[in-house]
Amino acid sequence: MTTGVIISLLIVAAVLAWTTDHYHGNAVKYKEQRDTVTHKLALANATITDMTKRQHDVAALDARYTKELADAKAENDALRRKLDNGG
Repeated sequence: MTTGVIISLLIVAAVLAWTTDHYHGNAVKYKEQRDTVTHKLALANATITDMTKRQHDVAALDARYTKELADAKAENDALRRKLDNGG
């Protein structure tokens, strides 16, 4: 082989090594970004699930207290009518 062919092969090998390293670095960077975003998405979904559960709990409490308030008002109205009727 001539010196020119050997030098050309070395240059091609160096370019291939650089290209491989470049794309490997990009792949690692994108994998880290994907993992970070996936983790943040899991946290957001957990937060949404927790907030939904709390919202349902608050709605149940609200319904309970609204019913108790309506029952107490009905009882007060009945007692008021009874007193108004003299009894």
